[in-house]
Amino acid sequence: MKTNRGAQAAPPLAGALLALPLPGRHRPLDGFWAPGRRRHATLIVVVHGMGGNFYRSSLKKAWLRQGPRHGFDVLSFNNRGAERQVAGERFGDCLADLDTALQYGRRLGYRRFILLGHSTGCQKIVYYQARRQPTDVAALVLAAPVDDLAICRRDLGPRYAYWLRRARGLVRQGRGDTRLPMLYEKFSARRFLSIADPRNIEAQLFNYGGPLRHFRAIRCPLLACLGTREEFACRPVAEMGTILRRVTRARSFHFFTVPGADHGFHGRETATVQRVLRWLRQLEG
Repeated sequence: MKTNRGAQAAPPLAGALLALPLPGRHRPLDGFWAPGRRRHATLIVVVHGMGGNFYRSSLKKAWLRQGPRHGFDVLSFNNRGAERQVAGERFGDCLADLDTALQYGRRLGYRRFILLGHSTGCQKIVYYQARRQPTDVAALVLAAPVDDLAICRRDLGPRYAYWLRRARGLVRQGRGDTRLPMLYEKFSARRFLSIADPRNIEAQLFNYGGPLRHFRAIRCPLLACLGTREEFACRPVAEMGTILRRVTRARSFHFFTVPGADHGFHGRETATVQRVLRWLRQLEG
């Protein structure tokens, strides 16, 4: 790997690698726990996006570094959609994955949690909070909550209806694990339908043209942010914020855009994290 001469490497992250045990015969979920020098009262639980993992992005590293410096310990962990597992992932597994992360946090002594999702992680934490409604989750942070259904329609264009029929047919035939060759991931037919079929929960979660019923079910404070150069936005990002603000029933809601940022907030990671942390500190009082 080439490096700039004279450039200083970032100091190593302080914390511990973890293996979060899942019930049954499933493999543990890998993760990284970053506490402050003195244990903070609140744990931020970071849920990565589609095909991501607990460490691979500058945004996650910014959370792991900045959170403990500003009053919040951080746990970033893999879910069962990490990396190449995304093709056959079952969206509903996010409930058990997040149960595992919060139970681990409780065993570490935390009694207050912030759920922070990036990209598909937004769908997962909204679905989890709407279904489980844990009283110790103090707030949700949605980083780049984009509309998977609209993305599929946009990117597939006239082929969308064909692939929807094809995937439905494969699932009816008991061949739901068949890999499909389109889009940015080689999804199984079942996984494709999860995001592309408007009848499925995952596709509905951030369908900005729909009722957003799971999002409306959230009562705890909510923050959402999008970059102004969001490449997966299928409508203006300001309009997306307006829709979220109109339908939310959260006790507190805040939305902001990050000038010049893309889906991964590249080059704007630290500024984005610090702005969210200011909001969280205000909630903490």
